Amino acid sequence: MKTGMDQKKQKILFINGHLNAGGVERSLVDILKHMDYTKYAVDLLLLEDTGDYAVELPPEVHVLFRDLHNTYGGFALSVRRCIAARDWMCLRLRTLFLLRKFLGSRALKSAATLLLGEHHYDCVIGFRPGICADLAGYSVKAKRRITWWHHGEFYVDRVAYGAMCSRMDAVAVVSRACREMLQDHLPELADKLICVPNMLDASAILQKVEHTPYAKNDLCIVSVGRFAPEKHFENIVPAAKALQAMNLAFMWLIVGDGSERARVEMLITENGLKDYVILEGSKTNPYPYMKYADLFVHPSYIESQGLTVLEAMALGVPCVVTKSRGPCEFIVDGVNGLLTEQSPESLAEKVLSILTDKTLYQSIKENTVCPEQFAPDRVMKQIEALIDG
Repeated sequence: MKTGMDQKKQKILFINGHLNAGGVERSLVDILKHMDYTKYAVDLLLLEDTGDYAVELPPEVHVLFRDLHNTYGGFALSVRRCIAARDWMCLRLRTLFLLRKFLGSRALKSAATLLLGEHHYDCVIGFRPGICADLAGYSVKAKRRITWWHHGEFYVDRVAYGAMCSRMDAVAVVSRACREMLQDHLPELADKLICVPNMLDASAILQKVEHTPYAKNDLCIVSVGRFAPEKHFENIVPAAKALQAMNLAFMWLIVGDGSERARVEMLITENGLKDYVILEGSKTNPYPYMKYADLFVHPSYIESQGLTVLEAMALGVPCVVTKSRGPCEFIVDGVNGLLTEQSPESLAEKVLSILTDKTLYQSIKENTVCPEQFAPDRVMKQIEALIDG
């Protein structure tokens, strides 16, 4: 039974796919860790998996896990899978997804009842585009609706996304550049776009750094991220090759996993770099790798904000970062980091320049701190204002 105090709290629902290691999931967990639970009662609806970060959730968060894997794939395959598993909820949802092709997103109106029963919320937040945002926009019963945009490129159907956003009270974007990008594609959303950056809790990160996970004898460079095409980890190979040609004793650790790993691994082998460039795989806690590095290199061409770059800066590690939407808002080239053009040649040039110029390296290291606008208390004030309307 709920107490009188519970009944006075605003009921908030966050919707996301999972809590596996990733930038969006890190951002969501950080928000949930800093919510004011004297003011808000929070449900978290997960549609794919609980994931690595679930252990970090505060006990006040009520997790609602609904495994929708049986809805994946073609309709006939999905139906057979649902029947074999006696998964009647997913069977009904897959039928709704099929009807959506003919009736539009209004076919999702009854989906929330299948997933949540008759719950009503003061605010629902679809934390990703796609089914999470669509459920928040069309299905969940709520007084206020918000969706979040975390991506550095516009990859969704303009008409469908615009229609969903028209039902939202606000669309949170993680950088000014993202706001400009969405406004260019959907100018009718201009009044709804609100910049709310991902927070960076430097003290929490430092608490996760206990010891170095590698022998610190040589120069150490670290990169962290998904092995996805837009991350361009293959650009590390020419830079590492240039360092090798200078007979520098170094190791370059890449923390992460993904679809491009095999290709990058092949390039490393073909260029005789297996003793220098080491793939560490995905780590729930990459911070010990970052903290004890001499240099952090981020070769990605597409970043809405660049959370891993901010994490490296919070740990005091000088950064070389390829230019993209987010990092260009907080890195001043040659002052608190180095920015490269979107090419392997430029990345190699900047890595060599900072590692061979001690004065430049020390100057950047002294200025390597996480900017104040990403502090948790400042970001949470913005988020509470967004939720409260």
